Amino acid sequence: MSKPYMRWLPSFALTIASLFFTTLPAVAAEFIIVPLGKTRISISLDSLENYANQGKINPQEPLATYLALLSPEQQQSLRQFLQTRYTPPDISIQQFVNSPLLVAFLIHVGNIIQTQSEENGADAIRASLIDVGNAPNGFTVLEVMRQFPSPEIRLNVELALTTLTKVFAFIRQTHGVTQSLAILSEIEAQKATITDFSKMPDLRISGKLYTSTKQTLTVNNHYNNRRFEVDIYLPKPISPEGQNSQTLSYPVIVISHGLASDRSRFENLAKHLTSYGFVVAVPQHPGSDYQQLQSLLNGDAKDFFEPEQFLDRPRDITELLNQLEKLNSTDFNQQLNLQNVGVIGHSLGGYTALTLGGATLDFTQLKTDCQQPNIPLNPSLFLQCRALELPPENYALQDPRVKAIFILNPVNSSILGKSGLSRIKIPVFITASTEDFLAPALLEQLNAFTWLTTSHKYLVLQNHATHFYDITSENASKVLGNTSIIIPTSEISRSYIKALSTAFFKTYLSQNAQYKPYLNAAYTQAISDPLYPVSLIQSLTPNQLTNAINGITSE
Repeated sequence: MSKPYMRWLPSFALTIASLFFTTLPAVAAEFIIVPLGKTRISISLDSLENYANQGKINPQEPLATYLALLSPEQQQSLRQFLQTRYTPPDISIQQFVNSPLLVAFLIHVGNIIQTQSEENGADAIRASLIDVGNAPNGFTVLEVMRQFPSPEIRLNVELALTTLTKVFAFIRQTHGVTQSLAILSEIEAQKATITDFSKMPDLRISGKLYTSTKQTLTVNNHYNNRRFEVDIYLPKPISPEGQNSQTLSYPVIVISHGLASDRSRFENLAKHLTSYGFVVAVPQHPGSDYQQLQSLLNGDAKDFFEPEQFLDRPRDITELLNQLEKLNSTDFNQQLNLQNVGVIGHSLGGYTALTLGGATLDFTQLKTDCQQPNIPLNPSLFLQCRALELPPENYALQDPRVKAIFILNPVNSSILGKSGLSRIKIPVFITASTEDFLAPALLEQLNAFTWLTTSHKYLVLQNHATHFYDITSENASKVLGNTSIIIPTSEISRSYIKALSTAFFKTYLSQNAQYKPYLNAAYTQAISDPLYPVSLIQSLTPNQLTNAINGITSE
């Protein structure tokens, strides 16, 4: 082992320990053991506590070796981390930590944070979380560590460093690909027909022909006999031009929310699309919505999500369209064009939209991806792997009434794979975000885009945007409480989605060629904000993506 490696290894080890203690506020005993070759360093929790309280450490303590490698600012951050008292929400910790999704994650983490006997620490981590979960005054990390049901905590430094190395390399690759795609987008913009977008309607603001009215329906999904509510937004003409078209039928757009979300978070987007002459239906998907999350946290459900949701969600939308067809003449004056339907899907809703558009489940690819032994760089894989609990059949989920799909940060790469996505023949618009750590753009959306064979496809990459399109400054406090981990999506990013989804559906549902110029790189270049740069491309081959990952950009 070289001397440079010896210098940075202890610093990394302490960083890794802090990283995982932050992610999982439970690891504990009397000592933290860090194996180094044939030797080991033992850091006592007492020394950590004394340092947290007093800011001083005995030079003879092993902890002093680590602290000497940290800057004063890093030492201060470590003390604050150790002193911070966390107050958990009023939830059932036991139900939460025993949910299958979290169990799968903890098993991977347990390979790094081990018991004294070097066994997987997942069970010990769960026990620690349960022990501290009901503390009336909250807890500090040190208090949680002492609940670890083993005299020692062993940190698998080699595996931790390997994991961190992969994470850092992945972050660098993502940044490199972002720059490469921006160059490709610039090349496409230069080739586009010159358009003065300042003289064209600004699709980021509401249309001037219609306002909206809203009504709520209850739909029964006969596949599992579950009932769910749907908000219907109908165009109401507010101009002579709109009034002249009120006898015409309007294309229908369905919006499918993501995991642990609900239909109310898409009201703003629904109203925007309605203002441009679309009927918008936003169903609530029971079993994978915000209510399901609350049921889990209250101890009334066993998980965020059951595997049957992979089938129930697209079937919900098919049943919704069936009911709208029945009500079209009696309740909607035949104004719904139900043979010309678009679907918007966010996250898990993106998967829903893709299956309705013709994608099929790929159990072979999914099984391969779910067998990897180390922590995946793609957290959405924990969700996708739940589909392996379904019988591996050829499920018919496509709905021929769906003619175009617009998907935000979709979850799809393993459960659908190349073979499933290549079956889609309708227009597809994919959005991805550089700061999406749940469904990373490089692993989920960019690969998926190269697998699509449809002749009409678009990819938008938003810089500095996250996975959480549906969390805004208006609903953040209600959804997140006092949690500040998730940054609400900016109105700038949401304005991009309003404009691009309007142009996309006007082009492919309304068949209005006047909106086609908006669907190119020149338009995103025109509206791109320096705080949240956005790039659009219409062509990306697997070879180009590979080159971009390696820092090579070519036309």
